Amino acid sequence: MLDFGAVSIEWGTLLFQLFVFLLPFALVITCCLFIVKRTTTKQKAFDELEKRVAALEQERKRPES
Repeated sequence: MLDFGAVSIEWGTLLFQLFVFLLPFALVITCCLFIVKRTTTKQKAFDELEKRVAALEQERKRPES
C-alpha cells in the first residue's frame, strides 16, 4: 500500500489503474502494426501479380517461329 497522508492506494488498485491507462495505447499500437503488416502483405501479392502479368505479356509479344 502507498500512503500519501490522508490518501492511501493499494497495490492492486494502482496496478489496475496503470493497466487501464496503458491499454488504449497498446490497442492503438497493435492496430497500427496490424495495418502495416496487412498492407505490406497486400503489396507483396500485388508486386507478384505484376511480375506474372509482365511475363505473360512478354510471352505474348514474342513472335512464333
